[in-house]
Parts: sequence; structure tokens; C-alpha cells
Amino acid sequence: MVDEKLFKGGVEIQDGAFILLVAKDRLQAVVTPKNIKDGARLDTNLLQQELAENGIVGGVLPVPEPAGGGSFFVAKGVAAIPGDNARVKMHVKIGIPAPQPAEPEKDQEDYREHGNIVNVAKDRLLLEKVPPGLGKAGQDVFGVGIPAKPGKDSKLKYGKGVTLSPDETQIFAALDGKFVMVEGKPTVSGEHSIVGDVDIKEGNIVFGGATLAISGEVLPGFSVKCRGDIKIGQGVSNAVVMAGGSLTVMGGVVGEESKLRAKGDIMVEFAESGPSLETAGYLRVKEVLLHAHVSVGKDVIATQGLGTIIGGRITAAGSVHVKELGCEVEVATEVCVGLVPSLQLQKRKIDENLDLWSERLNEVIKNISALEKIKKELAGKLPEDKSALLAKCKELMPRAMEKVDALIEEDKALELELEQMVNERVYVYGHLFPGVIVKIGNLARTITLEEEQAVICFDKATHQILVRKMSREEREAMPA
Repeated sequence: MVDEKLFKGGVEIQDGAFILLVAKDRLQAVVTPKNIKDGARLDTNLLQQELAENGIVGGVLPVPEPAGGGSFFVAKGVAAIPGDNARVKMHVKIGIPAPQPAEPEKDQEDYREHGNIVNVAKDRLLLEKVPPGLGKAGQDVFGVGIPAKPGKDSKLKYGKGVTLSPDETQIFAALDGKFVMVEGKPTVSGEHSIVGDVDIKEGNIVFGGATLAISGEVLPGFSVKCRGDIKIGQGVSNAVVMAGGSLTVMGGVVGEESKLRAKGDIMVEFAESGPSLETAGYLRVKEVLLHAHVSVGKDVIATQGLGTIIGGRITAAGSVHVKELGCEVEVATEVCVGLVPSLQLQKRKIDENLDLWSERLNEVIKNISALEKIKKELAGKLPEDKSALLAKCKELMPRAMEKVDALIEEDKALELELEQMVNERVYVYGHLFPGVIVKIGNLARTITLEEEQAVICFDKATHQILVRKMSREEREAMPA
């Protein structure tokens, strides 16, 4: 049993010349001269025995350490180390506002690329909880263990658009979108809104979610990309906009540097001064397409508002529906319908391959014929090199024939598909002006007379492009 005097005033050792005192936390034992003026010297050999007699067996120092005022530390315990509290480990960096140039005219760094959207894919690990630590036990100068206090545990907090692992230690994205912390809770949103313009303040936008809304304009030199749908409130000026879904521009698309591309439908108020518009779906124009370059996977529909197409080149895999096509001053306007660039490219590649393999097959047949003739002349005994060549040609011939046959079948199927495309038409519900060039399939026709409510179509009987009067049923079926 520990003598309480060790904590209160201490006990005498070394024939009363020194006092042995233990700190209340039991982590230090100190020896102090009873009368420092006596100049008594500490007998370290005797000290070890006296410490043991008083129960001090933990952390005994082999050599006493000065403690000031003539005192010495003779034993030091080890304090328990408490465990760390549970903490959160981030696996995705949180976005920060884009830096702004101090002097935009002089600054060479491209601040357009400092976007602050943190895009994450579905099932991406966002963060996890590191469990609390158990701590490390200690020991006092009496050799008694001191238990460590474990760290505090906590539950992960989370918001919308995320999922919690079954063991509640990890948080994953539940959808494609942007990662943000809302009131300290991890959240993934499939929607992102920009109030105002896409300018140097916002930088170029890349968003992996379902919907991106911009209330202002996309200014010159900037780009906007979204995995899903994009809605722009005030137009695009010499900028690039790409959507994995639909793309709606409530204002205009202006300038030769403007490029719009979407896998879904594109809808614009107007487009002018040389922009490019490309979609795998429909293109809907409310007012005017003026000197635009358009490639559309389905139909072009310009039947609302002014519904006018003037100048530029319009290429559509489907048909074109327009109120006014061309203008009175006969601006060159090219409209191609029933034309799928990818199919045209595929057809060209098939034709090139067919020519190549047909030439190879003919060469192989010629070689076999020539070598067989030589073999016959030599009574069936060909030189070793020519015999090897003949065997190689005979081995290659069936493969070449098979390849040629396959390419012919593929070419026929594609020809049939392209023939079906000539059924697409140009429907003009108002005025059709001279100067318009219409292409259907491989044929072209330049309009020389002004027409009203006309349909431009391919006539299979005459193999020509005809312009005829629109029927009442066709007028009533005008798409909205």
C-alpha cells in the first residue's frame, strides 16, 4: 500500500538528509535536500533501494536528473495518450471560387480555366469516416498502468444526392453532378445555375450533371460543356457550347466563332453571322437562321415567329420545315436533306475497301493462273520459291473472295439505306426565293422562280428534284 506521506510533504530518506516526494498525478518522483545548506550528497546506490521500499518501481531513472533548487527527478511515469476523435477524410476536393486577375490586360494566366465546379460521377467515393483511436496506455511511478481514454465517435452527416455505406463509414455520389458541402453536409446536385453571364468571373464551365441553367449570355472566348441539358437565357456570342442532352438558347447565337453542339435537340431564337450548329436531334428556330452552318440528325423546324432561313448551308438527315427560305436579293442558300454525313463517309470507306480487295483478288487469280501454267510446262515440278508462292496464293484466294463478297453485301445494304433518304423533303409554308440551292441525295437544283407554299422533293419516276404546290394536308400538318 502506498504511503500517503509521499504525496503530502514527502518521506525522509538518506538518514533524513533528503525528502522523497511524489506528484499527485503519480507521474513524477522528486528528491529534495531537507536543508540545502548542509551540502548533503545523494547516494544513488542507496537511492534505488529506498525507492523500491516506497513502492516506486516504474520509470526509475538510472541517473537522477536535476530539477532545480538542488532537487532531482528520480522517477518519471508515462502519461496515457488519449485516442483521436473520429474524423472525416475527404476523397474529393471542395471547390473554391475562381481567382480573378488583378490586371486582366497584362495577366498571362488563362483564368477562364479556373472553374469552381467539382464534378463527380455516380458511385464516386466522396468521403469516409476515420474511426476514433483507442489511445495509448501509460504507467505511473508505482508501476500501475494508466488506461487511455478512447476518442469520441461521431456519425456522418449527409445531404441529398448521396448514399451512405451499410456500415455508415463512407458516403458515395448517388448521381452524376456537382459535389458541394451544404451546411456541413456532403451533397451532390444534378443541377447547376449561373446567375448572370459566363465571363472571366465564372470561367469556362464544365458540368457533369443533368441540367445547367445560365440566366445571362455566354461571352466571346468562353466555353460551356454539360453532360446533360443546357438552357441559356440571353444568347451566345463567339463562344462554344456543348450539351450531352438538349440545348436551348433563348437569345441569339452570333459570330463565326460560335459553335453549338448537342446530342439532343437544339432550340434557338436566331443565329446569324456564321455560327455552326450541330445536333443529332431536331433543330428548332424561332426567328431567323442567317448565314449559319447547320448539321442536323433529324429535321430542321423553323415555323414559329419569322421562321426564316437565309444564306449558309443547312444539312439535315431528315426534312426541312420553314416559313421563308432565301430572300428577295437572291442570297445563296444551300439546303441539303436526306444526307447523313456519317453514312456518306461510311459509303466512301466501303467503296475504297471494295476497290482494294477486288484488286487483290484479281492479282491473286492472275498469279495462280500464271503459276499453274508454268507448273504444267515443267511437268508438275515447280521451283521451290514458286511452289511456295502458289500455295500462299491458293490460301489467300478464298479469304479474299469472302472479303469481297462481304463488302458487296454491305455496300448494297448501305445503298438501300441511302436510297430511302431521298424521301426527305423541303417544306416551305411561306415564300421560296430564287438563289436557293436544294440537294436531295446526289442531286441538286437551283431555284430560279419565286414560289409560295411549295414542297421540294425527289421524283423517282424522272429521277429529278421537283418543286410542287403544297397540299392542304401538308399545310395543316405543319410542325409547331
